[in-house]
Amino acid sequence: MKENTIQRKRGRPERVEDFAHHVLNDLSAAERVRMSFLGSQLGLYKAMADAGPMTVGQIARNSGASIRLVKHWADSLAADGYLVHEPEADTFCLPEAHAIALTDPTSPYYVGNRFMKANGKPLEVAPSVAGNHVKGRGLLPADGSSRFFSEEYLSSLLHSWIPGVQGLPEKLEAGILVADLSNGRHGASTLVMARVFPNSTFLGFDRYISSVERANLLAKQKHIPNAHFEWATKEQVYAYQYDLITLIESAHHMGANLQDVLAECRQVLKTDGVLVVAEAKDSNIVSEEQYQRLRSTRIIPGGSEHVYRVERGIDGHEHELQKAATAAGFSLFRKVAETWYDKVYELRP
Repeated sequence: MKENTIQRKRGRPERVEDFAHHVLNDLSAAERVRMSFLGSQLGLYKAMADAGPMTVGQIARNSGASIRLVKHWADSLAADGYLVHEPEADTFCLPEAHAIALTDPTSPYYVGNRFMKANGKPLEVAPSVAGNHVKGRGLLPADGSSRFFSEEYLSSLLHSWIPGVQGLPEKLEAGILVADLSNGRHGASTLVMARVFPNSTFLGFDRYISSVERANLLAKQKHIPNAHFEWATKEQVYAYQYDLITLIESAHHMGANLQDVLAECRQVLKTDGVLVVAEAKDSNIVSEEQYQRLRSTRIIPGGSEHVYRVERGIDGHEHELQKAATAAGFSLFRKVAETWYDKVYELRP
């Protein structure tokens, strides 16, 4: 395996960890402003004012916003104390005092319009950001988000995920065929793996043509000839038998179709192949979902009709993933790595 080209001196781990947490806290503060802006712009605060405890579905129906967006929005602001979350009923409430400050322009304490500005200037957001969250649509990922998670992928892939699967680093170095499913607009995970393992061939699949075109362009610009991207049709995916299939932070988008997707992966996986599933840690405690906020406004939902147990949280629980894997025909399900925020699973026929 190639070493990361950037050589760093090793500092005290606890200091590195403390500073990394400090940076994440700063990023979360920026996302808090962004989420509050969406709450004002989409009428989420107004939908909750004087309504008492509400489920995510009720908030979405009252506001007309995407269920997936509302779920992330509510989790994020509950963690920050803007909303009150009741875990047993999985409901959210906007306290009366908060509602006045956020929704009543006649109140001397009204601050709901402050999220629209930063340093006295209008807050800059992607074009049509509000419209993209209505009627089940989500935001397209921003370039900055891709850069953030590309670096994260690089670190996790090199030091945790791939080494956790026995024999996988050696096979990738020798040269195998890899399918990376739902690789996203920038193909970040596919490109990172292809760059580190030039002897292997990587096929990235996505169901959005624009994502495929963008990823192929990046592969060309970055001079990574062993990475190719295709539209995720059944004919394209079934054209080969793969040594390795990866599902990186995409399984939770599949909803009720998860078992069927895993079964299809099983069909195109070689008998000695492996399916690697990497997912952000699931949490039933809203306050632990700080890291999830960084993804919250950049998710492209698979459609509101496919939201996975939306009233109880979007990310699938580990035992549910294992149950789907067993039903799909996998004989081995094993957690092989765990980082601050991710869990990685190995599935074999």
